[in-house]
Amino acid sequence: MKLTGDYHTHTYYSHGKGSPRENVLAAVALGLKSVAITEHASAHIFYGVRNEKLLRLRREVDALKKEFSGDIEVLMGLECNLTGDGKCDIPDDPFDVLILGFHKGVMPRDMFSVRAMLQLIGIGKDPTGNAEALMRAAEKHGVTMLSHPGLYIPMDIEVLAPAAARLNIPLEINGSRVTLTKEQLVRGKELGASFIINSDAHRPEDVGRVEKAIAAAVEADVWDRVLNLLP
Repeated sequence: MKLTGDYHTHTYYSHGKGSPRENVLAAVALGLKSVAITEHASAHIFYGVRNEKLLRLRREVDALKKEFSGDIEVLMGLECNLTGDGKCDIPDDPFDVLILGFHKGVMPRDMFSVRAMLQLIGIGKDPTGNAEALMRAAEKHGVTMLSHPGLYIPMDIEVLAPAAARLNIPLEINGSRVTLTKEQLVRGKELGASFIINSDAHRPEDVGRVEKAIAAAVEADVWDRVLNLLP
């Protein structure tokens, strides 16, 4: 199996260790066709990239796009945060890749997000409500993919997969921490969902390193539904 693109990588602009250039060079060395720099969006208290810092990142990524145009497609992305029921922090500015997921480190803004925070400390579980809130935001804001479904708070695959299939939004099989179980992957495929494998790299040496995710896709026999994987 060969990965064609890695659409979820971080740098020192948020909580990664390397530079955008180092991530691109790592992707080129692996022979990838595409790589995206996807820092956390503004609502994340600790890692959100905003204002002048975000503008500086965009300028740097734009320069890398030109520099490496003959070698690899470099994409400007953003990993956005679910901030409430059907709400997220996707900005108005255009991005090549928009990832949406639930993260810790986001201040509660409505009763859904308060309940989600309580779930983080083991008070209550609402996988159906969580998935519905996420998919309402995904549909409203036109996201590219969903990051690490089920990380931090549970997500009902019976809600997530058909909605994602209808919206043509792939579910991520995360290379650093596979959050979807074999059963969820199998059921997701049955319900029409597609998948995308990303490294979620926080160091340049981890870009494109997705062995765990590929193994999970093969074991669940969903590899043929992974959009950026070739046999």
